[in-house]
Amino acid sequence: MSHVPAALLLRHRRELWAAACALLLVTLSAFALGLFEPIEHRFSEVRARILDRPPSGQVAIVEIDGKSLARLNSWPWSRRYHAGLIERLGAAGASIIAFDVDFSARSTPGDDQLLGRALDHVQPVILPVFQQRASDNLDVDALIKSRPAAPFRKAWTGGVNILPGPDGVVRDFPAATLIDGQIQPALAVLLSDNGSLGDRTFVPDWSIDVQRIRRFSFVDVLEGRVPARALAGKRIIVGATAIELGDRYTIPRFGTVPGVVIQALATESLLQHRAMTRSGLIPTVAGLLLAAFLLVGRFNRFSRTFPAAAAGLVATLLAIPLAVQARWPVSIDTAPALIATAAAIALRLLLEARQRIRLAELRDIETGLPNRRALVALIDDSAGAGLHLTAAAIDRFELIRSALPSADVTALVGKAAERIEALVDSAVYRIAPDTLAWLVPAGSDPETACAKVAGNFDRPVDTGTSAVDVAWTFGLATRTPETGSGALIERAQAALNDARTGGRSHQWFRGIGAEALRNLSIMGELRRGIDENQLFVAYQPKLHLKSGAIAQAEALVRWRHPVEGLIAPDRFIPLAEETGVVREITRFVLARAIADCREANRTNRSIAVSVNVSAADVEEPGFVDELVNMLATANLRPHQLTLEITESAFISSKEMARDVLDALRREQVRLSIDDYGTGQSTLSYLKTFPVDELKIDKLFVTQLCATESDRIMVASTVDLAHQLGLSVVAEGAEDWDTIRVLTELGCDYAQGYAVGRAMPFADLLRLSTAQLSKAA
Repeated sequence: MSHVPAALLLRHRRELWAAACALLLVTLSAFALGLFEPIEHRFSEVRARILDRPPSGQVAIVEIDGKSLARLNSWPWSRRYHAGLIERLGAAGASIIAFDVDFSARSTPGDDQLLGRALDHVQPVILPVFQQRASDNLDVDALIKSRPAAPFRKAWTGGVNILPGPDGVVRDFPAATLIDGQIQPALAVLLSDNGSLGDRTFVPDWSIDVQRIRRFSFVDVLEGRVPARALAGKRIIVGATAIELGDRYTIPRFGTVPGVVIQALATESLLQHRAMTRSGLIPTVAGLLLAAFLLVGRFNRFSRTFPAAAAGLVATLLAIPLAVQARWPVSIDTAPALIATAAAIALRLLLEARQRIRLAELRDIETGLPNRRALVALIDDSAGAGLHLTAAAIDRFELIRSALPSADVTALVGKAAERIEALVDSAVYRIAPDTLAWLVPAGSDPETACAKVAGNFDRPVDTGTSAVDVAWTFGLATRTPETGSGALIERAQAALNDARTGGRSHQWFRGIGAEALRNLSIMGELRRGIDENQLFVAYQPKLHLKSGAIAQAEALVRWRHPVEGLIAPDRFIPLAEETGVVREITRFVLARAIADCREANRTNRSIAVSVNVSAADVEEPGFVDELVNMLATANLRPHQLTLEITESAFISSKEMARDVLDALRREQVRLSIDDYGTGQSTLSYLKTFPVDELKIDKLFVTQLCATESDRIMVASTVDLAHQLGLSVVAEGAEDWDTIRVLTELGCDYAQGYAVGRAMPFADLLRLSTAQLSKAA
């Protein structure tokens, strides 16, 4: 089932359609302006090289080459040479002869007479007609028309004008030219006997290899060195190929060639019915629409189907023009479609990457489940009141997280979500590390779904490496017209917390309860209590297991409320950490502990104390300087003070924590990791941070005598700490059997009810003196 909010999908679709419309508009505009022509010419040339057609063999060139110029030793030649060539070609059986040589001027009467008789004797012979500008000056519009001189008017005439494009390259060829108001068929049209194009311009088929058209030197034919069978039945074109005679043009594929070669290529194109025509607008628009489809098309499994579709379209746009041109004389314009396709691919990948980033923001990093932000978007998409939200929290999650590797915890949450999804037929969202949530439509009963979920988890969840029993507590809230998405989630979580506090399996949100209201006001009373000396410090002793002496103690804050009496720290410390009041509490405890230690030093009863420090303390600017000033003012040796730092202080800002701890180490203040063994990354702290002591959490100590796994855990921790040069304190030593086992395991200090409860400082000093005397 989809976890993607409809608004996000709609936004993505709109972006795709906008990009497609913009792509079509820009590409069609560029096509209309001719901006694709250079690229199109290149594609056309590549196709011509690939197709590479042979000439028909019916056309041959008699070239006025350098060899002929050297042999006849003059230019322009006497017309008797041309007359002699015509006679030779006629005798050899050439089917038609065409000259790309200017005969518009008269020469000597005898030579002109010889040429005229040859034209009468051998037919048909085509002589050129053309027109050219009277001047290179573009402001001069006058044209000069050149036709064969009067003695040669019996010959056929064919246009030989070649028209280079703006870039100087010849790409089009006129089938006829308008000269003096008359349409004059091109020489190539007459040679090929193909007048189907009328007076239109066509594109010669550049795939015909002109280099394979037979060529014969003028002088070799004139002097009879070319066998008649080589000329029999051929359509002969006579023209200049010698470099010194000019008449050279640039054409696609073959570069710069003589004009007579272009005439031969045009003739071949007409003979083979390969006079190319451009495809025009319709195929181009079709290609552009296909490119636009890549932008707006719906592709399931995008990473697989889109590359295949894109590659298929590119292959189609490359293959179809090639296949069509191989079969028919049609050149399909592909540049706009190919460039649009490349742009469409790039745009689609860019927009998909952008969408993936948006979607990633809606996913829980660890499990990949949709997160709180995704749930907010889904609720916003859902219209109307009456929608129910269920928040389900895994009971004992912190204990599970401390006992399992992080990968197993991730697998546990993911598989639990899969099981719930199948039961409630709704997407499941992870809105907190231990909390999953899902929506229940108006009119349905969320409590029935909760009972179904709770009952289904009588089977453990298999993480792949272990099976974990999971129990749930549920909080339920109903959306009202004035309830926003964020408020609905907060209400479900508040109901969940109420259910946990009351020991119930589920709870509906019933408004802000008395307990919540009390918590809102208690922080203000706590601040006032600090100012009015309602807080005091009690000390829980630590027993040095080797010597049996009490030389250390932990300073613990207590609050004697004027109305409610003694308030447990578990009630106000978490609230103080949330609101920042914990900084004032820490400052108070440090000042009191340092003052008590100074007083003990004055009476030669020195004792070291430890004080808990929170993440808020570590992050406070000036914390180290303030502590150092307090120690200096009290003239207290820094090693008498140990700061116990919880894992949260590290996680909040690892870099800042390292800087602060390094500064404290330089000042010789001892550092201890509190609650060791309950966090996921504690071992890395031993390597990263400069600590002096480990404090094993009571979770592993209270059942030490009865549970082998706890004994192994404590033993391995003690060995590891000692190898790293650290001392070890064990919390939760509630009886002397536990102290005995801790002593056997080599632990350094024990702290718990067996040693002593938290007491006033004076009582701590008396206990310390008594233990020292007993040890002595």
